[in-house]
Amino acid sequence: QPFTQTNILLFPVQLIPSTVQKRRTMRKHIAVTLWFASLFSETTAAFLNSSYQSRSRLHRPVHHDNIIAKNSIQPPMMGIGDYTIDLTKPLGIVLEERDEEGNGVVVKTLADGGAAADSGVIVPGDVLLKIGTKDVSTAGFDDVMDLLISAPSDAPVSLTLGDGLGRMDITPNLAKQLNPDEAILADSVVRAAVREVRKNGTLGDLLKVEIVLGAGVRDDGRCLVRFFAIFSTDGATSYSCNIAATGKKNKNGTIKIVALSCAKDEGWGQTIDLISEKI
Repeated sequence: QPFTQTNILLFPVQLIPSTVQKRRTMRKHIAVTLWFASLFSETTAAFLNSSYQSRSRLHRPVHHDNIIAKNSIQPPMMGIGDYTIDLTKPLGIVLEERDEEGNGVVVKTLADGGAAADSGVIVPGDVLLKIGTKDVSTAGFDDVMDLLISAPSDAPVSLTLGDGLGRMDITPNLAKQLNPDEAILADSVVRAAVREVRKNGTLGDLLKVEIVLGAGVRDDGRCLVRFFAIFSTDGATSYSCNIAATGKKNKNGTIKIVALSCAKDEGWGQTIDLISEKI
């Protein structure tokens, strides 16, 4: 559905023929690409701004009554999907190259007991953008590892990461229906849903969100979204999945996913509920 994401595997993604045909057909119906960053005025940025709170002290700390609840995602302050966090060693992050050319690194897994896992913020699929003030978004794996190893152990390491989703593709009809505030909310819910799917890991690696098919805001403020995402379980082949999610905004500006289900285009014949909404 929504946002494009770079390939986070070491191998190029090759879609099975049926999936390729579906993607080609889908592209014929995609006429509008929304880059939601253009919607972010200073007022909007202030509205979205807040900070994660964890053992590993984040920038712009918030009060204890604003600690992020389980399944909650804090809206980023910088670019859409970007955030900065201070972690103490051992970091407990397993990284891998984003592509065969070695352009940047992505979080593959988190080690239990490490600062990253304990933070509750970093998830597999996040792209490492900066170490301190050093831009590593296109750095090679060895260069990134040298910087992390050389970082002092007696002080927090500042890391800037992003979800790698980038721009959002949205159907023309949906683009006409959503006002700017609804579009930003839908953007946030999709990103929060992606993080929950990646954190769960049951479906494999979520490579990218292809297009947002539907979004709407209910009277109670909850936002429902439906989108297509591309997954891989072996790094060589991929499959598409129809994802439906419901999110609500907490008082501190975070997005909490209260319902999340996935249906594979082919082969399953069933819907898998990752998060069930409590009534």
